[in-house]
Amino acid sequence: MMENLLLVALYLAAMAIFCVGSSRLPILSEEAQHRVSSLDGLRGVLATAVLAHHFTVSYYWHVTSVWQMTDSRLINNLGAVPVSLFFMITGYLFGGKVYRGAPQWKAIASSRIRRIFPMYLTSVALIVAISFYMQGGQLGSLADFGKSLGQWLVFIGVPFNDIDDTRRINAGVQWTLLYEAVFYLALPLLYCLLRRRLAIAAVLVSVLALAALWPLYGHHFSNSFIKLFVAGIVVAVLEDWLKAKAINYGGWKCTLVALAVLVLCLALKPYSKAQMVILAIPFALFVLGNSLNGLLEHRGLKILGEASFSIYLLHGIVIYLLFSVFGIYDFQAADFRHYVWYLPLVLWLVASVSVATYWGIERPFIRQRPRPTAQAPA
Repeated sequence: MMENLLLVALYLAAMAIFCVGSSRLPILSEEAQHRVSSLDGLRGVLATAVLAHHFTVSYYWHVTSVWQMTDSRLINNLGAVPVSLFFMITGYLFGGKVYRGAPQWKAIASSRIRRIFPMYLTSVALIVAISFYMQGGQLGSLADFGKSLGQWLVFIGVPFNDIDDTRRINAGVQWTLLYEAVFYLALPLLYCLLRRRLAIAAVLVSVLALAALWPLYGHHFSNSFIKLFVAGIVVAVLEDWLKAKAINYGGWKCTLVALAVLVLCLALKPYSKAQMVILAIPFALFVLGNSLNGLLEHRGLKILGEASFSIYLLHGIVIYLLFSVFGIYDFQAADFRHYVWYLPLVLWLVASVSVATYWGIERPFIRQRPRPTAQAPA
């Protein structure tokens, strides 16, 4: 228990130091500076919390040779709660788009491709390079390599170059992108449900794409995670009604409620129905303007929020490089109380690299704007 509390304390200290140190640097986009949203800073907390979770899981993987959840609900929920909230954010943002009006389907598809694939392909290239290096520079069958690469391109992690632990290189984080892909492809169907209108061309593309992918996705898909997207959609649908209530969502009372529920969720079984349901409470409060008394609007957390996708994709790769390739820690004499002191180093390194990849890889594609096209009647 004390070891887990030490990890949390070091995580919070490392976050505070990075946020204070980076807040004066010109590494926050102009639009983020002027945007008032608790979700920006929240993303930074969520991505780095997943890093802390996988940092711990990686330790026990090296010690036991088994990649699995730890014996601590607190540590396990440092991964589960952020992933749950990420799914809710996606449900809220894109569920809200289809609920509030006729979406520009081509623009949505273009934005998602430009947002996800440049950085994701970069991470896959790093995984391939590391796998190649770990095999002494030897490449196996080109046919097997092409088949494996194809599955990675649709977010299914499989071995590269006969290395069974390929998925451990990035901590297996691509599994969540599979769920996000299914959700994005299902948006036209969601539009028909919420707006009671038929977008024929979009629905046809959606059904054909899902049908083509389902032979691959069906073995990896669990319906239980759909609840998290639904929770985000419900918040989007009720947002205007809730804002009309005479409630100070940014006040101390709501802040205490949000914190209390988050602490409770850290003690519940990961991805349990109870956790999923009550986690929607602090999420709704964040959407409605609660920023934990201004914490989630801190410039440093916004910087991490902008780089959160890079942090999410790269943290496992950095952890693998440091501890599996470069061997900076001797796991033969493993002691978690000693290992945990590497967490600030890992967090600062991942955050710094991720800010660079956000500006050098992600942002140039995000800022591209497709030419406007006339929207066909729904």
